[in-house]
Amino acid sequence: MEYTLVQIIHLLCAIIFIGFIFADVVIFPVIKNKLGEETYTNTINAIVSRGLKIYPPIVLILIASGGYMFTKYINSELGVFNTSLQWILLLKLLLVLLIVLGVIYTMYCKLTKKESVAFMQRFHLYALILSIAIVILAKLMFVV
Repeated sequence: MEYTLVQIIHLLCAIIFIGFIFADVVIFPVIKNKLGEETYTNTINAIVSRGLKIYPPIVLILIASGGYMFTKYINSELGVFNTSLQWILLLKLLLVLLIVLGVIYTMYCKLTKKESVAFMQRFHLYALILSIAIVILAKLMFVV
């Protein structure tokens, strides 16, 4: 029961996490194109002000619950590279780490007021693609 509860919490946090990124990549640009720069800026400011309160705890819960579930399949008794599930889980971890590193870099640039490298200007698109890959791998883990 405990694992199931953690899994549900993890899934809800993942929905919020991916949903916000999806909105930023797919929905918000339409606002800018259809309604103009001012409406876009006002909308983004309103959403971001709320998002800054909600998003950090969601990300922390997502990582903590993922870590909890990770230890069920990779630990000292089961080993690390013994099954295809473990290999896929480690690939998921690598993709998660790429997102985390991108977030850390972005936060560093904002805090130090430095310009990020051009590649990172589309970070939310990359994070969305990585997140979709993580979801697909999560389903494949138990099939392969």
